[in-house]
Amino acid sequence: MGHLCDSAIVNLERFLQVQNEASPYVVTTYDQVQWVALQGYQELPLEDILMLWTSINKKIMYVLDHLDEETLAQPCVMNQQQRTLGWLIEEYMQHLAHHIHYQIFMNECET
Repeated sequence: MGHLCDSAIVNLERFLQVQNEASPYVVTTYDQVQWVALQGYQELPLEDILMLWTSINKKIMYVLDHLDEETLAQPCVMNQQQRTLGWLIEEYMQHLAHHIHYQIFMNECET
């Protein structure tokens, strides 16, 4: 869950920066394992982590609800490939769905 919080934080920032920075915005990566360790998610109650994750994703949904087609077409570069804000949003949603299905849902089915 800590990784999902970090992913939400990073992607919210990306969604805003694509709209605000010089075009095309260059998407940078981050050390996912190190971020989880540095933020100490392992030491927090799960309900606190879930509250953080939920809150950030609600904010993301607010931002996404206010985007128009022109904004979704704004360019960005990721891994040296030309992309759009719309593509970046779709990538985030797929990443989120992957984790929810394979790491959360499947773990529940196994227990």
